[in-house]
Amino acid sequence: MVPLSEVNSGMQVRVVKISVGSLLKSRLEQLGLFPGSLVEVLTNNKGHVLVKAYGSLISLSKGIASNILVEKLSNLQIE
Repeated sequence: MVPLSEVNSGMQVRVVKISVGSLLKSRLEQLGLFPGSLVEVLTNNKGHVLVKAYGSLISLSKGIASNILVEKLSNLQIE
Protein backbone atom coordinates (compact mmCIF):
# COMPACT_ATOMS: atom_id res chain seq x y z
CA MET A 1 0.00 0.00 0.00
CA VAL A 2 1.11 3.53 -0.77
CA PRO A 3 -0.41 6.96 -0.12
CA LEU A 4 -2.40 8.35 -3.05
CA SER A 5 -0.13 11.40 -2.93
CA GLU A 6 2.78 9.22 -4.15
CA VAL A 7 1.03 7.62 -7.14
CA ASN A 8 2.17 8.78 -10.58
CA SER A 9 -0.18 10.28 -13.15
CA GLY A 10 -1.80 7.67 -15.36
CA MET A 11 -1.81 4.94 -12.70
CA GLN A 12 -4.90 3.02 -11.70
CA VAL A 13 -5.37 2.13 -8.05
CA ARG A 14 -7.86 0.68 -5.58
CA VAL A 15 -8.58 2.57 -2.36
CA VAL A 16 -7.71 0.49 0.71
CA LYS A 17 -8.05 2.90 3.64
CA ILE A 18 -9.01 6.54 4.21
CA SER A 19 -7.73 8.14 7.42
CA VAL A 20 -9.45 11.53 7.66
CA GLY A 21 -12.12 13.08 9.85
CA SER A 22 -15.67 11.78 9.65
CA LEU A 23 -17.12 14.79 7.79
CA LEU A 24 -14.44 14.72 5.10
CA LYS A 25 -14.64 10.94 4.89
CA SER A 26 -18.39 11.17 4.31
CA ARG A 27 -17.90 13.77 1.56
CA LEU A 28 -15.21 11.69 -0.16
CA GLU A 29 -17.54 8.68 -0.06
CA GLN A 30 -20.28 10.75 -1.73
CA LEU A 31 -17.81 11.62 -4.49
CA GLY A 32 -16.86 7.95 -5.03
CA LEU A 33 -13.73 7.59 -2.87
CA PHE A 34 -14.15 4.77 -0.36
CA PRO A 35 -12.36 1.50 0.43
CA GLY A 36 -12.67 -0.75 -2.59
CA SER A 37 -13.31 2.00 -5.12
CA LEU A 38 -11.25 2.10 -8.32
CA VAL A 39 -9.46 5.35 -9.07
CA GLU A 40 -7.40 6.68 -11.96
CA VAL A 41 -4.79 9.34 -11.13
CA LEU A 42 -5.02 11.98 -13.85
CA THR A 43 -2.58 14.53 -12.44
CA ASN A 44 -0.19 14.46 -9.52
CA ASN A 45 1.80 17.66 -9.15
CA LYS A 46 3.17 19.87 -6.39
CA GLY A 47 -0.13 21.22 -5.16
CA HIS A 48 -2.80 18.63 -5.76
CA VAL A 49 -3.82 15.21 -7.01
CA LEU A 50 -6.61 15.03 -9.61
CA VAL A 51 -8.37 11.67 -9.75
CA LYS A 52 -11.28 10.11 -11.60
CA ALA A 53 -13.61 7.80 -9.67
CA TYR A 54 -16.97 6.53 -10.95
CA GLY A 55 -17.09 9.26 -13.59
CA SER A 56 -16.37 12.09 -11.13
CA LEU A 57 -13.28 14.27 -11.24
CA ILE A 58 -11.96 14.93 -7.74
CA SER A 59 -9.17 17.36 -6.86
CA LEU A 60 -7.43 16.61 -3.56
CA SER A 61 -4.73 18.50 -1.71
CA LYS A 62 -1.49 16.60 -1.19
CA GLY A 63 -2.29 16.52 2.54
CA ILE A 64 -5.61 14.77 2.05
CA ALA A 65 -4.21 12.47 -0.64
CA SER A 66 -1.43 11.41 1.74
CA ASN A 67 -4.11 10.06 4.11
CA ILE A 68 -5.65 7.81 1.46
CA LEU A 69 -3.88 4.46 1.16
CA VAL A 70 -4.18 2.63 -2.15
CA GLU A 71 -2.89 -0.45 -3.93
CA LYS A 72 -1.64 -0.21 -7.49
CA LEU A 73 -3.44 -2.18 -10.20
CA SER A 74 -2.34 -3.19 -13.65
CA ASN A 75 -4.29 -3.56 -16.90
CA LEU A 76 -7.57 -2.42 -15.39
CA GLN A 77 -10.04 -0.24 -17.23
CA ILE A 78 -11.97 2.25 -15.11
CA GLU A 79 -15.29 3.51 -16.46
